[in-house]
Amino acid sequence: MIRKPLPELGIVALLLSLPLLLFAPVVFGPKTLLPADILFQFQPYRAAASQLNVPYPHNHLLADLILENYVWKRFLVEALHTRELPLWDPYLFAGHPFLANGQHSGLYPLSLVFYVLPLWRACVVVARVEFGVGVGVF
Repeated sequence: MIRKPLPELGIVALLLSLPLLLFAPVVFGPKTLLPADILFQFQPYRAAASQLNVPYPHNHLLADLILENYVWKRFLVEALHTRELPLWDPYLFAGHPFLANGQHSGLYPLSLVFYVLPLWRACVVVARVEFGVGVGVF
């Protein structure tokens, strides 16, 4: 008895499209998953917050995404563009080891997306892939 793969393919397509529906405003629109409104809590952005009508941050618990992770990914991308190995981060205090600290996740396989796409769009792709596979977001 030969099974037809069509029903299984339909189920797989449905399960892969559900995260796309969840992230549709971000994937197809100009929105991002980065909590950029948190930047307006600090100078020099705070001075422009009232002028740009930016309210209190939607979720201040997500501050690490923009204050740490975005900066680390940006540093990795710049180091790769200049063809340097990012062993040392000179931008924090007097500098600190960067590549030896695994918190930046630069060697994580899905980080390749950050090196190819713009960072604000790569966050969406990585979140969609991780959500679709069931690993978690970031």
